[in-house]
Formats: sequence, structure tokens, C-alpha cells
Amino acid sequence: MSTYEQKFRAAVDELLVVGIWKSNAVPPYLHLARKLGMQPKPPHYASFWRVAVGMGIWFGSVWGLLMYLMFWRSQQLPVTMTLMAAVAAGVLFGILMALYYRRARTKYKLTEWEEL
Repeated sequence: MSTYEQKFRAAVDELLVVGIWKSNAVPPYLHLARKLGMQPKPPHYASFWRVAVGMGIWFGSVWGLLMYLMFWRSQQLPVTMTLMAAVAAGVLFGILMALYYRRARTKYKLTEWEEL
């Protein structure tokens, strides 16, 4: 078993022991990233800005596309306005999620990734 796998399993075990649900400890995007051969950290162990940027890009893109397809296209909003709204939603969501994961890491006194 690789060092990454050992750390990942230790991190998930630690998250489950403190009472964090498995679906929160290992979100669906982690399953996909791991199947694609990537080695992501669970969000509780990632840096604030990595979580903020990653979650923000994902959410802003998906939310913006859905809003465009369902509402904005029929309203004929300018492209710049739709892009600005998607970016603003992504930034807000990303920062809020990063704050959530940082708070949980502090609240449960989780071990640093490097120390797992």
C-alpha cells in the first residue's frame, strides 16, 4: 500500500471516529478523482485556498451552466452578466465551503495530513 493510501485511510478513519459522516468525509468528487488516478486529500485536510478554488470553480461552472440553460437564455441576459454571476456564486460558495472545512478541522482537532 502506498504512503498516500495509508494517509488517506488514516484520514478517513479519523474523520469517522470524530463523528463526521462518510459522505462528508469522502465526497463524491473524491471517488471520481481517485478512480481517475489522482491522489486528492479529503477536504478537511486540504488547504483553505485549495478547497476554496476547487469548490468555487466546480460550483460556479455547474451553477452558471444550469442557470443559463434554465433561466438566463430565455431572458436574453448579456454574456458578461451571466459570467459575472457565475463567478460571484463560485467565489462565495468556495469561500463558504473552505470556512466550513476549516472550522470542522479546528473543532475536531484533526491531525495534519503530513502527520498521518
